[in-house]
Amino acid sequence: MAKGFKKQLQGGGYQNLTISGAAELQNMRLQSDIEINALKEQRARQKQLDESNLTDLRRSFKNEKGNRDSIQKLEVNRQKLEYENQQLMAKRDIENKRALAKQKAAESNMWAKLSPTLAKNLGNLATGLVKFNDIQSGMEQYRELDAAGAFDSLGSAMFEMNEQAKKGLQEKRNQAMLNNDIEQADYLGDTYRVNGYYGQKLVADRIKNQSEQLFTELRTDISANDLIKNPYDTADLYEFRGQEILKKFGIDGMTMAGLEIQKLFQQEGAKQQATAVLGSKYAIYEEKLNTDKEVFSSTPTQDNFDQIVTTYMTGYTRNKSGAIVSHYGMVNAMEATETILSEMAISKPYAADWPKMKELISKLQSPEGPGNPTRQYWTAKNPAMVQRIKERWTENFKRLKQVNEALNESEDTGKVFEIDEQNREGAFEGNEGTAKLVAAYYNNQGNPNAQARAAKLLHVQTTDNNKAVVAQVMKAIRQNDVNEFVSLLDGLSETQVNNIVGATPFLETTNALIESHGVDFDEDIDSFASSVVKDLAANSFSLSGDANDNADRTVAATKQLYYHLFNKRFAGIEEPELRRKETEKFILDLAKDKTQDVVGDQTYIGSGIFRRIDAASSGTNTILFTQFYNGTLPNNAVNFSQNGDVNLNDGRTLPQILNSVKAKNLNLISTTDLENVAVSIREGQDVITMPENLRLLERKFKNFNGRKYINEQLRNNEQYKKEGIFIPPTVYDAARAAGGPMRQVDALKYMIGAYKDGELVKQDAL
Repeated sequence: MAKGFKKQLQGGGYQNLTISGAAELQNMRLQSDIEINALKEQRARQKQLDESNLTDLRRSFKNEKGNRDSIQKLEVNRQKLEYENQQLMAKRDIENKRALAKQKAAESNMWAKLSPTLAKNLGNLATGLVKFNDIQSGMEQYRELDAAGAFDSLGSAMFEMNEQAKKGLQEKRNQAMLNNDIEQADYLGDTYRVNGYYGQKLVADRIKNQSEQLFTELRTDISANDLIKNPYDTADLYEFRGQEILKKFGIDGMTMAGLEIQKLFQQEGAKQQATAVLGSKYAIYEEKLNTDKEVFSSTPTQDNFDQIVTTYMTGYTRNKSGAIVSHYGMVNAMEATETILSEMAISKPYAADWPKMKELISKLQSPEGPGNPTRQYWTAKNPAMVQRIKERWTENFKRLKQVNEALNESEDTGKVFEIDEQNREGAFEGNEGTAKLVAAYYNNQGNPNAQARAAKLLHVQTTDNNKAVVAQVMKAIRQNDVNEFVSLLDGLSETQVNNIVGATPFLETTNALIESHGVDFDEDIDSFASSVVKDLAANSFSLSGDANDNADRTVAATKQLYYHLFNKRFAGIEEPELRRKETEKFILDLAKDKTQDVVGDQTYIGSGIFRRIDAASSGTNTILFTQFYNGTLPNNAVNFSQNGDVNLNDGRTLPQILNSVKAKNLNLISTTDLENVAVSIREGQDVITMPENLRLLERKFKNFNGRKYINEQLRNNEQYKKEGIFIPPTVYDAARAAGGPMRQVDALKYMIGAYKDGELVKQDAL
């Protein structure tokens, strides 16, 4: 019967049992308790299982860790155990041999009583067994060391000690020594220990055979680590390395092998120390001699010259083979004097002026000494010596004349010699070399050969017909103005270009031009510029007069823009071909600009150097480029004349004048004026002419800055902004930016400060 139901009295059906509310709640509590108890039991069983699993995992991990530690420990100690086993076997073998020797010795004593001959033979046998065992054991140890690479780099002992010091092993060994643990306190471990007379002898012979390699390694080590602070410490360094090797192989320094190794290092150390000490003395002598010469040069007195002679007589000379030889007892006063004066005769300032050298010699006297109780002038005491000095001067002077194309003027010869001497001494190397050569060029005005030599060192070749061009190139180099330099290339012949194209400061740019255009890069760029202008004004090339000149000047300006972009705007592109493409794209995009501006009855098209009046409104049926048009082109620029657009002399202030110009929808300068300034900047001109209106404002109002106004217009123009051109400030601008008058030296410091958008940044000066 279904639970919770009872059978009805009639019909055989079932009806619901009625359960009171209290009973129903009781049943629900019982059911809930049963479920809770079941969950608790389930959680307890799960916890018990988890703890059992964790215990198994901990036990497994502990066992695994123990196994790994045991394996690692066995692996670490395997080689040491193998070696100790070998040592133990060798030791037992030696003990067995010694026991056998003792046995034979005992037998010899016994048989000596019976037969002296037999005792002697047995004694020899015992000695031979020990010697034989020592040889066999020594050879075996030597073979093991050789196979282990112990002799590959004998100078590695110091490296091993350094590595051990890094790992803290030496501190552990020191502590082991305090604890009397000899095994742990071993200096370098027992890896390379050699026992026995014969084994140590083999090691000593190997070291002697490899001594050159060993000493080379040691010299390299000493040099790389700058170990020699005093040349008298050199021998100690070599002896210390010898002691390291003795320790490395466990060789007693008092054994024959130890003494041989020590002797080897002592001899080499003594030799190297003698060389080092002599080199040090030579360096000190040279420094002292140069000091004495400088003193005499500034104060040419007899006493100062005598000091040079004394220093030389006690000094040194390096012969042709490089060996240093002492002068002491080998060079007398006359020989020293002749050597010193001969060197002076071929050096500045006497190399090109014998009368000056002769005057110096005539003032110098011989020293007092045995056989020379009184001082005499050298010209009287030994005229032959003076003649030999004259002959050496003449020989050197002739050589100078040959090198410098047989110059006739002694001053020019001396200046060329001075430049050559500075070049040999490396004075023109480094970052300041170019500036020094440029200074030498300008300091030698009037000395054409000296100027040509300075220019040649800058890879600018001077010929009879290009001196004016060279002067312009040197000016560009002095200003480091690539734009001015490349503008010089326009119109030069191939030969003329080749004479100057390698100029040192601009070599990187010209090399990139050559790589992207070929050797005749200027001609190639001229062709490109012509094609651009011709596409805009084809008929301008077929007419004569102003129209044709107008187009030709636009071509020249296009070339200048090309060089400017290649050197400045796209200088960061390392690939020359890509640099060329970006430059040409910039110019072509500028030429494609079709922006139109109608002023009066004229229509202006384009921008920049390509801004032009169309043929229909030019009045000549020819396109006229406004940049180079000789007619009147106000381009909506204000007229500041008395009867013009704005009168500057009516008493108004600068802000009022500017507001008046703006109210009339006029500009201070025309687009042509702005492009004129841009062309001047691209050409690298030293002096940039301001538009007339700006000059008028600067004269009238002292607080108006035309340069800053131009720079602002350049920054606000997309084309010029991309080029990044601006008029750099002058010292006068620096003074105004600083807030008032300043000394020239202060202005220079201010000028060294950084530019930002063409302007000096305040508080950025040094």
